[in-house]
Order: sequence, then structure tokens, then C-alpha cells
Amino acid sequence: MTSTELVPAAGPAPAVRRRARAEADVHLPGIGRVTASAARRLHSAVPRNSKSARDSRWSAYTTWCATYGWEEDEPNSVLGFLDDLADRGHPATTLDAHFGTLRMLRAMYRTPLDKAEIKLCLAIVSQRRGEEADDPLVEPGPLQADGVDLDEMRLMVRKLDRTTVRGKRDAAVLLLDWWMAGRASEPARLNLHDIKFTTVKITDPATGEKSRRPALIVKIRRSKADQQARGQEVRILAPDDQELCPLHALREWMDVLADDGQLTPGPLLRRIDKHGNIGAKAAGRHTKDEKRRGGITADTVNDIVKTAARAAKLTPTPTPEERAAEALAAREAKEAAEQASTAEESNAILKAWRTTRRAARAAIRRITGHSMRRGCIQAMLDAGNPAEAVAVHSRHSPRSTAFDAYRNKKLTWDQNPTATLGLAA
Repeated sequence: MTSTELVPAAGPAPAVRRRARAEADVHLPGIGRVTASAARRLHSAVPRNSKSARDSRWSAYTTWCATYGWEEDEPNSVLGFLDDLADRGHPATTLDAHFGTLRMLRAMYRTPLDKAEIKLCLAIVSQRRGEEADDPLVEPGPLQADGVDLDEMRLMVRKLDRTTVRGKRDAAVLLLDWWMAGRASEPARLNLHDIKFTTVKITDPATGEKSRRPALIVKIRRSKADQQARGQEVRILAPDDQELCPLHALREWMDVLADDGQLTPGPLLRRIDKHGNIGAKAAGRHTKDEKRRGGITADTVNDIVKTAARAAKLTPTPTPEERAAEALAAREAKEAAEQASTAEESNAILKAWRTTRRAARAAIRRITGHSMRRGCIQAMLDAGNPAEAVAVHSRHSPRSTAFDAYRNKKLTWDQNPTATLGLAA
């Protein structure tokens, strides 16, 4: 040892001072002890809609277990629950969603399903899918939102009074959502600094000449496919048709914000009450997130789309009598099921009611917030754009089964091979 090296002092190590936390630690199922702050972050890490769906499915499962005398961690309890869902007329997609959630939660609670039960549960889902395909009363598969094309979008936008504050806001919502192939939550989450107006050079593929075009860059901070919040950009060229131009609609909306003194950091798309008050000044219930106080939600986007579709007569508006009849049918079916003497009889009543209701809903057009995303993707594919380019715009993996479901796999009549057989009239 040299003279420059320190010699550790003899005696006990100094005592470590413990700091008390303002909040006690908590115990989470399947995880154990964590700090209260960590528990809150884990809770908020799960999207609100996902958490609500998980809670609802777990509650339905535990209620079924209590009703029929099964333990929640008992072997084959999930199998019996899925079978009961099928008996009550729920589609295979519902069974599949419940199975995925219950399998995950049982693993979290350290009572995982064994391989045999997993295999049997998948067989139940598969059998229900085949049962739906063979049912002559209903169209198989999930009830999906129909896509909205640009001609229909024009009809929807024309039903807005774009001289009013609400009309300008709603036009911006509809057009931005469509051109970005957005999920309803994506335009609702945008902040003012998430959009950038710019001018870009475009090369004409026919002549090779370059021209300058207005464009919009939209920064999506987080979405359903980007829970890690890495961020994605969507680039939109301004269409020549001003009526359908999202850049024009956004500029009009931002002029509204500027006139109201609200061209300030915060949500891009803001609430409007019946008196015309905007953002945080609007009356009514605001979002729980103080940072987004005054902003709209995915439900607002969905409502704007549905309202515009009904105004354009793309979807029917139920009459008060029709709404009352539907509510009465539901009430009568549930009351009859409650009075049934056996579970099998009760399930048969509920299945008949669900089959009738599903057939009625499948017979009419369905336009929701998701119709903007589906319509944009289908329009881009129908225009001959490569699937890979469209998938980048819509934030899909090119090999995504979800993206594949958006494709229109029907041949055009010009491409139809039966026309080449020489027997056409």
C-alpha cells in the first residue's frame, strides 16, 4: 500500500437515514409490493378504454362464477364461462376478446390457465365461429363500420354551417380525421404544436416537372399502435378541392381560436358549449386531465362523425318509436330470461333476442368514428397506391392482419374473369 491510498476508518458503518413516504406502499395482485407512485403510473400506463374493457370482462366472469358455483381459479372455469357466452348468442369475436383478457389476468393473479384448458377454450371459440357461419339468420363476422369515401365526405361537410364556430371546428375534425386515416382518439389528442403547415416540392410522374404544393405535417405522439409513445408523422398534401381540404379547414378553425384569444399552447380541437364558448371556458364536464382541459375526446369525434352522417342521410335516424321498440324488446327478453326455470332456457331466450337485434343492425349502414380511417385507407388502395405506402400513412405494419382487413378484395367488374369466357350478354 502506498502513502497516497486511503485507509478505511475502523468502526461500524454510518447509519443510513430512512425517509418516510407521504403515501404508504401498496400491494398489487400478481406483482407484490410497489410504491404508491409506481402503482399510479402502472394504472395510467393502460389506456382508459383497455382498462374499462378488462374490468368489464373480469366482472362478467366473476359474476358468472358466483352465479353457477365455480371458483375463479378453478380449472375449466374459463372454459365454462366462454361456453355460456356462446349459449347466450355472443359472437366469436366477443368470446375471443374475453378469453384473451381472462387468460392474461389469470396469469397476473398467479393462477394461469394450463395448456389443456387453453386448447379447449380455443376450440370453443372456433366452434362458435363455425356456428355463426352456418346460421342463415345473421351475417357472420363482426359488425364493422362502413368506410366513408370522398363523395360522401363532401355530403357530410356540406351539412355543416361553416360560418359558425361549431361548423368550422367540426369541418376541421372530419377532414383532418379522414385525410390522416385517423383513429378517433388521434385527432382528439393533437395539440396546437403537433401540426405544421409547410410547402413541399412535388415531381409530376408524367412530365418530370416539379411544382410546389401546400402540405401538412401531423405529429402523432401516441396511439393504439404506439403505446411506447415513440411518435409518428403523417404527411398530407393539400387537395385542389378547397371544400375537402384539411389545411383550409384547420386554418379557419385556428382563426377562430385567434379571434377568441385562444391560439395558445394546448389541445388543437376544443370543446364548444351551446352558447358558443370555446375550450376551458365552455360549460359542462371537462376531461380529467388538467393539461387537456377544454379539449375534445374520442367520443366527441365519434359523435361529430355520426351526426354529420345522419344529416347527410348516409345512415338512418331512428325514430322515437323505433328507439322505444328496441328498448322494450331488450327489457322483455331480459325479464323472460330472469324468469326462466333453467339456465339453458334463459340462454336460449337471450340468444334469440341477440340474433334478431344483430340481424337488424347488419341490415343498415353503420358509420362511426372509425369510418374515416376505413374510408381513407380503402380510397388510397382503390386509387392504385402500393399497399406498403398506404400502410405507412395509416401507421400499420404491411404484414398486419388488421391492415389486411381494410382491403377491398373484390375485383372490379372490368377485371372480372367471367367476362373473358365469351358468353356475356
